[in-house]
Parts: sequence; structure tokens; C-alpha cells
Amino acid sequence: MNITIIGMGHGGCAAAAYYAKQGYNITLLKIGKKMHNENYEFLKKNKIITLTGIEGEGTFNLNDVTNDIAQGISNADIIFIFYVSNFHQLLAEKISPYLKDGQLVYICPGYAGSILFLNEMKKINNNSKVIFVEGETLPFSSRISEPGIVNICSKNYGHPIAALPRSLNSTAIEKLSKLLDKCYERENILEIALHNPNLILHTIGIIMNAGRIEDPDLNFYMYKQGFTPSIWKIVKKLDSEKMDILEKLGLKRRTYFDEFLVRTFGENSINYSAEEGFKIYSKEASELLTNTINNRYLTEDTPIGLGLLHSLGKHLNISTPTCDSLIHLAGSMLDTDYFKEARTIESLGFDNIDDLLNLINS
Repeated sequence: MNITIIGMGHGGCAAAAYYAKQGYNITLLKIGKKMHNENYEFLKKNKIITLTGIEGEGTFNLNDVTNDIAQGISNADIIFIFYVSNFHQLLAEKISPYLKDGQLVYICPGYAGSILFLNEMKKINNNSKVIFVEGETLPFSSRISEPGIVNICSKNYGHPIAALPRSLNSTAIEKLSKLLDKCYERENILEIALHNPNLILHTIGIIMNAGRIEDPDLNFYMYKQGFTPSIWKIVKKLDSEKMDILEKLGLKRRTYFDEFLVRTFGENSINYSAEEGFKIYSKEASELLTNTINNRYLTEDTPIGLGLLHSLGKHLNISTPTCDSLIHLAGSMLDTDYFKEARTIESLGFDNIDDLLNLINS
């Protein structure tokens, strides 16, 4: 199987090393030029990647490392997009001309971004039968320790997914089950988007701990230190707003912790309480240092995650005061109007939510 991974960051490189270890033909495709350039140059020159951490150690061959889009995806069976979701529209414009029949594009995190790719294909009259699938969050927590070396510190064992439209869910699960440990079907891509844990944990974890993060005398480890009893109350308030929207959409009221346990432990999640499960995860992710509020935890998950939640609430006449407050606070802290930058029903190309639902539920 030929797998192309779009994204040269921590998540993309972790997946490249993991699947190269399993013997798949891996191509890494770099789109942007602002980040990870040294890592890209090393991988392009040497065509090898080194894995460390919980998934074992070793150095593995890569089929190709390129910034040529046509070269990168023309022979791909599966395309993984492990990319900051703020740039989904840019990616859609760049890769849509080269997508072709039979390819599966897995976008993770999805945040309903597959609609942007489908819109772009229609715009340029690319009528290829491509399966778009969305996931909630990256398969691994990982860090590039130095060029060509990536460390995996924790792994998701369960992978809730949904296809666009949902009538392709079974096909998506059949194809991705070969690569992901255990796939769990969700009703549609909005359910997947709202269960992305980062719109809850990342935003609250950063905003409510900004003082500690910006203290030059402290090292701050969000998962280990950032969630006190008072902050968990805010998590539950935001989670309740999310579940109100799920219910109005005709979807199951599943809590953040319910979905967290599915992802983190898969079928074994029944053996853990929510508190026990998070404690285990926080130990695995204990070395993930956060030293600035100006990172994707806010710049991605506020406008794309919370922005989508706010927009859905607005169209469904459901109040989202906790969500809205967090958007205001993040924007104030980073001098940005995240309501203007938000992923909304309108920015996805719809005048109303009924048209959106008709598309994703067909």
C-alpha cells in the first residue's frame, strides 16, 4: 500500500515512522515553507526516519520526501492529512487538481474540513471518486527531537471516524481498519468535529493557565499540571454546551470523557474510570512542555474548533456562553478577532445548516 502523508510536523513524522516500520511505502509531502525546513531537508536527503518511544526504536526507509504535489500524491492509495486545520482551504486548492479515482483522503483533525476539499474539487470540475474521511485527533502524541528523529510518547488505540457523506462510512472503516488499530463509526463529520478533544482541553488548558505558562521561572506541562478541580468545572460546562448541540443534531450526548476513553484505550476503556484514564494519559504526555500561549492550541483550536461550535449553536438557537467567553479571551490574549477567523456554516459554503446536514447525511 502506498501512503502519502501531508504534513512534516510532529504528527506527520510520527505516522511516517510508524507506518514505515510496518513496511508500507511512505511518501512525505511538504506543502508550506514556514516550519520544519531543517527536518524536511534531512529527510529529503537521506530518505530515512528514526523512531523512538513507546512504539519501539529503529531507522526506517522512506519511499520519497518531496514538495512536488503531483509527485507526492499521484501514486497514493491513502493520503493522510495531518496538518493544522487553519490551512485546510489552502491545502484543498493545492491538492484537489491531482486527486483521482479510488483514493482515500483521511483528514485528521477534521473539523468538517473535508467539505472544503469537496467544494474545491467541484469548483475545478474534478469529478474523481475520492473518499474523504475525518478523524477526531492525531493517532500519536509525539515530538521531533532533532531532524530525522521523532519520539512517540502516547498512542490512540481507538479511532472514531466518519466519511463525507456518511453513506461511505462502511467503506472508510474497511479501508482504514488496515492502518488504524480500531475504527469506530460515528454518524457524520459534525459528530467527529465536536468530539475533537482539543477544542476543549487545548483552549481551556492554555487560557486558564496563561500566568503559569508565561512565568519565565516555571516549566509548564499542561496535561500534568493544568487541570485543577476548578478548571475541570469549566471543561464540564463547555462539554455540556457541546452535548446540547449534538442532541439538537439528533446525535448521541456523548461526554468528552466517554470519547476520550474510546480513543485512548479502545475496547479496554471499560476497565477505567474517566479520572483514571486521564491520569494515565497525563503521565504518558508528561514531557510535552508548553512555554507560550501563541501556539496552535489557541491559534487552531479557538477559531476552527470553538468557532465551529459557536456557529452551530447560533444556527441551532442554542446558547454557548462558555464557548463564546473562551473565544473572546483567546482573542484578547493574542490580539486577534477569532470570531472573524472562525470556521462557520457560512465559511464552509452554506447559507443555512439544513443544506449542510443534507450534504453530510446523504
